[in-house]
Amino acid sequence: EYNLVAMDRHSGDLIWKCAGEGSLSAYCTPLLVDFPSGKILFTMTNSHVLAVRASDGQLLWSHPYANSRNIHPNTPIYYNGGLYCFSGYGHGGAMLSLDSEGRLLGQKWFDPTLDNKIGGAVMVDGTIYGSGDNNRSWKAIDWKTGEQLFESTDVGNGTVIYADGMLFCYSQRGELALVPADPSAFRVTGMAKITMGTGEHWAHPVINKGRLLLRHGNVLMVFKIK
Repeated sequence: EYNLVAMDRHSGDLIWKCAGEGSLSAYCTPLLVDFPSGKILFTMTNSHVLAVRASDGQLLWSHPYANSRNIHPNTPIYYNGGLYCFSGYGHGGAMLSLDSEGRLLGQKWFDPTLDNKIGGAVMVDGTIYGSGDNNRSWKAIDWKTGEQLFESTDVGNGTVIYADGMLFCYSQRGELALVPADPSAFRVTGMAKITMGTGEHWAHPVINKGRLLLRHGNVLMVFKIK
C-alpha cells in the first residue's frame, strides 16, 4: 500500500507515509540528498524510480524503470545533477538528469552492460566502477556519457567498496581483490581468498578507521588496510 514511511527513531511513531506509484518494494535503500529547497529521498520500487520530499513524504516525481524480475536492490548514486539508477538480470543502468532543486529533466543515457544485481557500484572522479550479473565482468563507465571504459574478468563479479584511491572487490567466488580506481585499466594489485565462513559470498564489506570488515556466513573478518 505504501512505498516509503518515516518513523520517529525514538518512539517508532509514524510521521508520514508515501504511496509512491502503488508498486511493490524492490529492496532498495533510499538515498538522501540535500538540495537548496530541502532534502529529497531517491529510491526504486519494482517499476519506478521515486523522488520523495523528506520533510513530509510528498511524491515529487517518478520515472518508469523495470527489469525482468522487478528487483532493484542497489541504492542510486547522485553526483552533480545526475542520478544513476541500476539493476541486474541483464537490464543495466540509467543516468537521470536533475535540475538544481532535484526536479527530473529526463534520461541522459542508458547503459545495459553494468547490470549489477546486488553488489552496488561506486563513483570515483567521474567514473562508475562495478560488476555485472548476466554480464559477469568488472566495468568502468564514464559518468557523463555512459561509455564503457574497460571490462575485465580477472576477478569474479560481486560487491565493491572504495577508499584512498583503491577499489576493494569481493567476488561471489570468495576473492577479495585490491584494484586501483583507474578508468584506463582493471589492474589487480593484491588478492586474498576468503576460506573461512559459510554460504554465499554476498555480504557488502564495510570500511572504518583503516579496517575492512567482511562477513561470510557465520564468520566476521577484519583486515587492516591502512
